[in-house]
Amino acid sequence: MNSHTYVSIFLHFRISTFKHLGIVCLSLLLSFSAVAQRPVLSGTTKEFLTQKPIPTASVQIGRLVKEYVNGEYTNVQKDFKVILTDEKGEFSIVLPTAEYVLEISAVGFIKKSKFINLKKNTVVDLELSEQINQLDDVEVRTQKAESNVKSVEMSTIKIDLKLLKTTPIVFGEGDIIRALTLQTGVTTAGEGAGGFSVRGGRVDQNLVTIDDAPIFNTSHLLGLFTSVNPEAIQNATLYKGGIPSRYGGRLSSLLSMNSKIATSESRTSVSVGPISSNVLVQRNFAKKKGSIMLAGRSAYPNWLINTFPKRFKGSKAGFYDLNATLQYRVGQNSAITATGYLSSDNFKFPEDTSYFWKTKIATLQWSSQINTKLSFTAKGILSHYDYGVNGLGTGFEYKLISGIRHNEIRTDFLYQASDKHKIEWGGNVIFYKFLPGNVTATSEQAAIENRKIADEFGRESAAYLSYDWTISRRLSLQSGLRYSTFSNIGPNDVFQYQSNQPLSRETITDTLKYASGQSNFTGGGFEPRFLFKVELNDRQSFKLSYNRTRQYLHLITNTTAISPVDYWKLSNRFAPPQVADQLSLGYYRNFKDNVFVTYIEGFYKKMDNLVEYKDGASLLLNDHLETELLPAQGKSYGVEASIQKNQGRFTGSLNYTWSRSMVAVISPYVSEIINQGKEYPSLFDKPHNVNFSGSVFLGGGWSVSSNFVYQTGRPVTFPDGQYVYNENLVFNYSSRNMARLPDYHRMDLSFSRDSRRIKTQKKYSVLNISFYNVYARRNPYSIFFKQQFGYSRSYRLAVLGTIIPSITMTYYW
Repeated sequence: MNSHTYVSIFLHFRISTFKHLGIVCLSLLLSFSAVAQRPVLSGTTKEFLTQKPIPTASVQIGRLVKEYVNGEYTNVQKDFKVILTDEKGEFSIVLPTAEYVLEISAVGFIKKSKFINLKKNTVVDLELSEQINQLDDVEVRTQKAESNVKSVEMSTIKIDLKLLKTTPIVFGEGDIIRALTLQTGVTTAGEGAGGFSVRGGRVDQNLVTIDDAPIFNTSHLLGLFTSVNPEAIQNATLYKGGIPSRYGGRLSSLLSMNSKIATSESRTSVSVGPISSNVLVQRNFAKKKGSIMLAGRSAYPNWLINTFPKRFKGSKAGFYDLNATLQYRVGQNSAITATGYLSSDNFKFPEDTSYFWKTKIATLQWSSQINTKLSFTAKGILSHYDYGVNGLGTGFEYKLISGIRHNEIRTDFLYQASDKHKIEWGGNVIFYKFLPGNVTATSEQAAIENRKIADEFGRESAAYLSYDWTISRRLSLQSGLRYSTFSNIGPNDVFQYQSNQPLSRETITDTLKYASGQSNFTGGGFEPRFLFKVELNDRQSFKLSYNRTRQYLHLITNTTAISPVDYWKLSNRFAPPQVADQLSLGYYRNFKDNVFVTYIEGFYKKMDNLVEYKDGASLLLNDHLETELLPAQGKSYGVEASIQKNQGRFTGSLNYTWSRSMVAVISPYVSEIINQGKEYPSLFDKPHNVNFSGSVFLGGGWSVSSNFVYQTGRPVTFPDGQYVYNENLVFNYSSRNMARLPDYHRMDLSFSRDSRRIKTQKKYSVLNISFYNVYARRNPYSIFFKQQFGYSRSYRLAVLGTIIPSITMTYYW
């Protein structure tokens, strides 16, 4: 073989090689091009009637292929893929161009199939109807049965708003906060008290929001109703720990509520009760691109007050609230949403004094799905709260007004990198204006001096980043870092005091004046958070969480609940921001194919820069309030246990909490020390808390439900001695919160009837007959002491010390 032959063979080999390499490269290029051009199939799964998203719904995707079967060509499904919707009911997947059949299923819903000819990016809305069964076949599930084991969330309570109409209720009104107090770790100061406590925290340490706008007073009628109409709310979630990184500003908890958005069909409901009624209207317009929801509620308790004993003659009360939501979709991937909330209360005691409080909230949101992985939301928020007192007595005609102005701008981004990785980031800026108090005489004869406490101004800003990582089938991690900062800004005056002396009016040495916008105090810092879940198997898991929170507002009150004479104050150099660190550990276990859902959680929370008060502190209209405040530290710890049964004719839960909440005043001055510097129980220290709630479905749409509540009596301060001074009997108080009220317990009962024969029935009614406090226990709200004929006597005050029957009818169509 000569050299020419070798050269020919070599050239032929090289040409052949390059030819094949070219074919391979071209094939790879075409393949990558095909992948790059593959369309995206995405969508949302919702309930047909309520339009609520269905999380963890199963979406099975089968590709249609023509095959020769039994002598003819037919479509056959192949290459099956199964994905789950996220917590918003959304899913997204990249697929080759082809024809597909989607089968969507979820527990408690009718399976649905949909044909898709996928040629380009496609978005589908999938609506599932509840299973058409007779209502006697009961399965009550607010979320997937095993979610408590498999979800990364912990220390979270999700309220099933559908069940509020069938549970025992007071005055015929379903109540979100009363439903929360039947769960672990949540208590109130007592009946007729506004606000609530979470894991031993104070009432001002809970961030309560409706569509991300804060609500500063959560009660109507001094605590007998929640200030938000449950008929207008789509969902309500309480975070006792593991608070998402995008939220801050309060130490103890987050109660997040979202307004309803109109369903795909028009819906109307009307509810009538003994002292309140409400109406809800939902409509669509512009070919279902737009939707509107309107809800209103009004109370008329005066007819009931007129039946009270003569000593209550002249008392009056009433409230109303309005909710509105307007949404308009701009294209397939963007929407504008506006919400509004308005409420007003008035309450008059016989003693010629009336109280009032009003809330106005407005939000405007732009949300956009930028691509299949990235979404964006921008929102403007206004929350204004006014409250005060009217003096009506002869010679004492006056009006006292306080208020809050909360104006906020926030942006949030979500990047869903894959099923295993999710990143969120964003930030917000809040501008505050606080009106501590302004009293003016309302008649020329009034012996009242007009007086105004200087307004306060502040600016709070924050940025956050969170990362959710599904490490494996059994391991998941949520981590986040939030940085917040706060400035107390002018115009205002700041007193200077003598060093090494307790703050008092007598030790004021100078006054510093700050111009508008000038900062006189700045505080802030990092707020790390993480939550780690380990699944032992499909039925049990462990979860661990830690979060740090900061609070730049203080509720100035020496009572256990929010009242119209309390007011809010911004942090400053004398009342620095509150800081809390909380660690939680939980074990979750389900039994008998998720029929029984159980968990046990332990927690420890340390709180710094709390505000306590000197004995006999004067808080109202005090322009040197810092002289009445004491710096304090707090801690709370406990164990929460729960067992729930959510399936069958009998459903219910048994919850038990053992916890302690302690406070200690930290001061170098002997005159300011409380309880010899030792720890003492906080106002919400209730070691034992037992709650039982259960329902039995009787058939024919009827069910009977019952609640039982037991709580250790809350701490109070009783006189530990008395003496006579200038022929007057004087009580001596030396130990704070070292006595307790008698233990609280109560049982409620209700009978309800749902007229639906099938779950998809559109026109139906719900009747509720309730008996609150069945055995008429006179649970004391407070015990106080008065001098009478030279002797001291104690008196017990019970707000709802008798059985309270009510009947409510709600119509839906």
